[in-house]
Amino acid sequence: MIATLRPALRPAANLAFVVVSLLVAWTVLLQVSDVSPLVTRRPAEVLDYLFGTPDAAEHRRAVLAPLRQTLLDAGIGFVAGLAAASAVATATYLSKGVEAATMPAAMVVRTIPLVALAPIITLVFGNGFATVAVMSGIVVFFPALVTISFGLRSLSAQMEDVIRVYGGTTSDVLLRAAYPSALPSVFAAIRVSVPGAITGALIAEFFTTPPSIGKAVNEALAVYQFDLVWALLVVTTLTSVLLYIAAQLVERLTMNALGLAPES
Repeated sequence: MIATLRPALRPAANLAFVVVSLLVAWTVLLQVSDVSPLVTRRPAEVLDYLFGTPDAAEHRRAVLAPLRQTLLDAGIGFVAGLAAASAVATATYLSKGVEAATMPAAMVVRTIPLVALAPIITLVFGNGFATVAVMSGIVVFFPALVTISFGLRSLSAQMEDVIRVYGGTTSDVLLRAAYPSALPSVFAAIRVSVPGAITGALIAEFFTTPPSIGKAVNEALAVYQFDLVWALLVVTTLTSVLLYIAAQLVERLTMNALGLAPES
């Protein structure tokens, strides 16, 4: 029983540590800052807003409805960005020319602030769902590309030579050696991309109209609904943490099943 649960112990401990750290940092920051108590909320106040007041059920609906849209936006961007990064990383592994042409352009685009990209992407894709998905995908694509490319390049020349000596093709090298050796890097890219996709979606949502967390925060700020603002931010942050921990758990379970040591 303990052996079965062991892969989940580290993610569970990480979750507890992150939640406690966030609560402590939140409380200390409000204690030492000069921000007006009219616009700030403490953890207990947010908890009471979501679960303790007579209108708590309505408050939860006001938070969860836009959260579902944001998670949908982020999920599409995550899948598209990770798939594109995997494809480009494979192409750069197979061709030095593709690597020389792709990596500098990717790094240049990545240096442009996301806030500056959002209005441009909105002009191209319109003021709707597509813009949010594209922005989320962009945030995922670049770090995933670098991480997966590094994982593919970690294959030793000796291992590749062994496969080719026995008549293996380039496809055999990829499927039997390069991809398995890159698996830890792929999972690292997934862990980084999960919260990154949500961040990209949130940034884009401030410039678009779909009912989402970004739009809900804008609307709540406009009418001084600070309780709702803090509830939206807290729930979104906790969701990002939970998704990261879930990705870490899937990684550990997969690597254990394959008999490989997962990354810490």
